[in-house]
Amino acid sequence: MNKRPALGLIAVAAGFMGSVFGISPAFGFAAESFLTIERSSTSTDDGELSAELDAEGRLIPTNETHEAFGYGIITDDGDDAILIAHTHPGVLDSEAQGFIDDPTWHNHFVRLGKIEQCEEDKGIVETTWQSPGKIEINDNIASISDIPTDGFEGWDSRTGESLSMTLGERVSEVISFKLDPVFGKDGLEAVCVTDIRSAEEMMNLD
Repeated sequence: MNKRPALGLIAVAAGFMGSVFGISPAFGFAAESFLTIERSSTSTDDGELSAELDAEGRLIPTNETHEAFGYGIITDDGDDAILIAHTHPGVLDSEAQGFIDDPTWHNHFVRLGKIEQCEEDKGIVETTWQSPGKIEINDNIASISDIPTDGFEGWDSRTGESLSMTLGERVSEVISFKLDPVFGKDGLEAVCVTDIRSAEEMMNLD
């Protein structure tokens, strides 16, 4: 599962644009209560970070969702890397997924930046093929554990190029978000991070 992705590119399934990332107007953000993080707690121990996120909704979707969404942890002492945990059937971008339509929740280290196609939103500039640590979903609780806070070595899931990221230990923000792709004539051009919400209550247990 730790092999480099074929061609070093995110794989995009046919029909993926509308069914996975496309958001129907009838499925509005206000109804997606699992994107409201009521409480979050984080801790670090021996160079590893753990977090627990309590969502407002009764259940956090674990499969067959019609959108790509997730949760993120941002620190103020790393090297601009953030941790995201998300689900998105239709894209193969992680060693944790067994096949392209596998909606398994998984983690990435990513870097965000200014991307022209995302306009005012940030876009994903780099993302690890590796899935550091663990993520478990139980009803309305997302539990993240064993996340390395020191240097992490891997390769980019889109380009296959080697990369190194350091998350850091001082958590400054816990968020939820959606992912919005931008397609051009040659396929996927960018992935934008939209509809970012901060946790309503955040506690660092250290």
